Amino acid sequence: MGTFQRRLTASIAIASLALSGCGRLFGPQATLGPGSIVRGRALYNQVITETNNQQTLGMIVRARYGEPLGLLTVASVTANLRTTTTAEAQFGIGADANYRGNITPLTVDLGYEENPTIAYTPVQGERFVTSLLTPLGLDVLILLLGIERGPSRLISILVKQMNGLRNPMHGPASARAAFQRALASLARLEDAGQATWTATNGGGFALVLHDYAPGSRDLVYELLRSLAIPESAARSGKDVILPVRLGLGSAGEPTLNLQTRSVYDLIEGAAAAVEVPAEHAARGLADTTAETAFHGVLRIHSSATRPLGDVLVAARHRGSWFFIAADDGPSKVAFRLLQSLIGMRLVEHTPQTMPTLTIPVAK
Repeated sequence: MGTFQRRLTASIAIASLALSGCGRLFGPQATLGPGSIVRGRALYNQVITETNNQQTLGMIVRARYGEPLGLLTVASVTANLRTTTTAEAQFGIGADANYRGNITPLTVDLGYEENPTIAYTPVQGERFVTSLLTPLGLDVLILLLGIERGPSRLISILVKQMNGLRNPMHGPASARAAFQRALASLARLEDAGQATWTATNGGGFALVLHDYAPGSRDLVYELLRSLAIPESAARSGKDVILPVRLGLGSAGEPTLNLQTRSVYDLIEGAAAAVEVPAEHAARGLADTTAETAFHGVLRIHSSATRPLGDVLVAARHRGSWFFIAADDGPSKVAFRLLQSLIGMRLVEHTPQTMPTLTIPVAK
């Protein structure tokens, strides 16, 4: 077999192996099959999360401008992968000296193309509106207040009345002064690990004041007085169990009556935290909302240009950019809370099929 014939046979054999579906592309990060799942799920999850954040921020900004909210939910995600393979061989004719070092015996190129299709469904209708306007249930409230970070801050946002102490969303801080004083006492007990929100064996919920004697006994008395609960509930130094109920005013007994806010209330309150550009304010485009319970908890900045620094989320509206700084801890917590509650309402009350991410796996 001559030199040319041997090279031709070897080239055809190598090309056959490349075209037989070995499942790998040349170059880094070029594996099909299970590798496409690893890359695809993480990237799609990241993109969908970012767009959800932008949608939530945009909804808050539109509320500041008195505009319809509008929501889209992801219905399905489908990604089609198409692979292509090309092979090129160069051969020399005649003596080796005529072409040695000037030709490439075999070049094999494999590639893939991904074509994603994401289906969105508008969220609307009576069921969704009802879910937005319905106050939070005690089950959700107690679960949120049971987390370790910032329960007292969450109460100031989620609760609008506690044993007759008013916490209006809008208006000056003086309207919330008595509520905030009671909250300050409760926060000190929570920080000391002496106040816990919990579910009871009977399917109810309670605030338990425990392990407070003798050092925090006076603080417990102060909290009980502010809630119009007899101090005798703590005279013996034993645990004070305050059943939590949805209700108005004080019951005159060791009970905690609460009124909770709806998700719609929270969106309207958060809207007051949006910084309105001066030109928009001069034209009367945005609502002139007074101070709300979100004051000091959530800050949404505005800029004429896209923010260049590190931001949690940014969205464009009416020619301006609105964003939350990545180093603003309280704002990030409040925004994450809103995002979670809105998502919960979408899942609970919006007719939909679960989003499906479909990625074909090559052999």
